[in-house]
Amino acid sequence: MAALISLVALVTSAHGQEAVISQQAWLNNYQRFYAEQLVEQGILAMQQGEFQSAEQDFSKAIQVVKVNNGLHSALQGPALSHLIESLLAQGRWEAADQQLAYFEWLNKRSYSQNIFDYLEGSRELSRLYLQASAYYTNPRSARYLISAKNLNWRAVSSIEATLGTDHPLLTPWLYDIVLIHFYQASLEKRKGMTSYEFKSDDGEIVAGWALGKNESIQLSYSIGNELLLRICSLYTGRENASAVTDALMQVYLGDWELLFDNTRIAMSHYRNAYAALDRSGVVKSEINLFFSQSIVLPAGELAIDWQPEKEQALDTTVRFIAWSTNYPDAAIPVFHNPPSGSLAPEFKVLANFSLLAVNSTGATAKISDAYFSPQQLLIQQAIPDSEFVRELAHNAIGQLILRPHLDSGALDTHDNIELEYFFTPEEHAMIIGNN
Repeated sequence: MAALISLVALVTSAHGQEAVISQQAWLNNYQRFYAEQLVEQGILAMQQGEFQSAEQDFSKAIQVVKVNNGLHSALQGPALSHLIESLLAQGRWEAADQQLAYFEWLNKRSYSQNIFDYLEGSRELSRLYLQASAYYTNPRSARYLISAKNLNWRAVSSIEATLGTDHPLLTPWLYDIVLIHFYQASLEKRKGMTSYEFKSDDGEIVAGWALGKNESIQLSYSIGNELLLRICSLYTGRENASAVTDALMQVYLGDWELLFDNTRIAMSHYRNAYAALDRSGVVKSEINLFFSQSIVLPAGELAIDWQPEKEQALDTTVRFIAWSTNYPDAAIPVFHNPPSGSLAPEFKVLANFSLLAVNSTGATAKISDAYFSPQQLLIQQAIPDSEFVRELAHNAIGQLILRPHLDSGALDTHDNIELEYFFTPEEHAMIIGNN
């Protein structure tokens, strides 16, 4: 009888434990669902321009995750990213700084556990720093830009230490640093003296009013060029290295020279790339097709795989989403999501222009800007349509730099290029204010 009672008690206890575990699992699932619901609610508030309400929703979601999954849980990452975006949208830079520092602290904890989780978090942090730097109203835009660059350098160092100095994962991070140097030079052209810290390629930190505008721009050019050469060496050292890849990297070197007004060096790179593709056995019609694309520079990401069928399928209309008036000639970064703002319709124009070919075959002839910047520019459509919008678009598009068109290795005229230009958030505000 006693044994029977003990058995019943044991079964009852087991059922009780199962009930507790089941109840806890249900509670965990409910809490996770509640946190996700709060994030969705906050995103909707952001889209409606209710940034304070969104901030509250994201903060609640973070607290729910902390209670349910622990103070150091990586699950709070999505809500934390949105919280930072809501603070940036309100211009609350110090509060955003605190949350960015907290995000970095969380991300560093993942480094020793999983390098790939660390890199994923670093990518998101870099995006947020770049987004902060893009706000025209941000008085410290340069500091955020440099924070993004230094974060990318730390990611590079972590890859080198963990995976090796020749690992393929290095190339996108190095190219992102190249792009940040372009953004830095663009900002310098607008703001003059350097009054913030930046990291050189040899690890040296330069700070204060150390450099004038021209010196800082030249330094950005030099570091960017060195990084592109390093990327070239990384591709060359791979087992599947090819002459085609080397040729395409020559194109990116040409792009970089062109962005810094070194047109003759740029053309040397482009012609070398064309000749290398020809020597490697690529069909000439495919090479001409590649060099007939209208690419606004800088290209947002490296494309070193030869895909002629992809080029053939490309829409002939160029789509350019302007990023910020801080960086007037740069498209929104590839991995950068436009900040959630209002539900206002997209303001954009459809433009038509040409890239002209003039006689510049002589050794001393000047290579005309007509190859690289829009000529005979015509605004065909504008939303909303007004003289102010058309003039704003005309000025913005006129600053863009395009990769030149080549035919059989020679500069070629290209007429009737169509470009769909989407205005920056700051330009949106200017248009609304003018109307």
